[in-house]
Amino acid sequence: MANDIGKAMARLKHRDIRTRRRAVRTLFEHDDPSVLQAFKPLLDDEDTWFVSKALDAYRTWGLMSGSEAIETLLNHRNLDVRRAGANLLAPLGQQGVSLALVALDDEDNVVQRKAARALLLVGDTDVAERLAHHNSDSIRATGMGHPALAEPTLRAGLSDPHEGVRVAALKTALKRSVDVKMDDLVPFLEAGHHTVDILVWAAEHEASQLKQLTRHIKPKDMKALGDHLRATVSDRSEPLIQHLLDGGLLEPVARWVIRQDASEDDLRWELINDERLHVIERCKLLERLIGRANEPSVIERVNELAETTKDELLKVACENLSTAATELGA
Repeated sequence: MANDIGKAMARLKHRDIRTRRRAVRTLFEHDDPSVLQAFKPLLDDEDTWFVSKALDAYRTWGLMSGSEAIETLLNHRNLDVRRAGANLLAPLGQQGVSLALVALDDEDNVVQRKAARALLLVGDTDVAERLAHHNSDSIRATGMGHPALAEPTLRAGLSDPHEGVRVAALKTALKRSVDVKMDDLVPFLEAGHHTVDILVWAAEHEASQLKQLTRHIKPKDMKALGDHLRATVSDRSEPLIQHLLDGGLLEPVARWVIRQDASEDDLRWELINDERLHVIERCKLLERLIGRANEPSVIERVNELAETTKDELLKVACENLSTAATELGA
């Protein structure tokens, strides 16, 4: 077997292309990492088939051979070869840290980004700072997600000249519950970035300031917040519900209530009778009661609303429920 491998390695330099190709196939069949060095010259071959096979060899045995093999790829003049090397930096782990740091200065932004992603796996504050202060916007944005990034640097990222970096910094700051100023959050709300996360963060950390944020909320954000409530809130006792009510954000709460059963009727009727909530949303809450229209508590509250409201849409909704109650009781 060793003799076969030795012959195949020697034949990689043969003049006859068919002999060289058979040699490549033989080496792959034996699957021996020690032959990787023989593929190095093929990275510069004029025939793209041999270049692709050389890259396959490095992908197959490069990690087993260690950082020197990956360094060979990263130092190559061919862009595709360097990108292939950058793909192996993350799997290389700690051995690839120094290589990834060098690759951050590669002229190709794809190589840079792959190196940055590999460095996210390195729990080192110096590495995190290197990413966060890189001259490339995309690398700085990646750096904002580094778990070892210091909070002062993360907060500074909220005012980075590039929007992508600011948004990435915000996402991490909210995820890590970093102490940020409310004024720093307003521009993100106005731009529609991470609105739900901002409101949830404010409800948990600055509930008294939640109301002032509501004027920056857009209609599309109400739906997203309602979806968040449906996915994470089980009942009204959750603090977020009360914070939203206190802050005047009734619509997402109404969208949550509409999916709840009779256990949330008190809140349901509180919203139906709250004139701050758009009449369409109030009518939707009423319409969802159609299957319970003959329940005594529903009949009582519907009759009371019908007698007191001046809104025609609500009157119609009440009439529809009264009709349904009659039909269900028949």
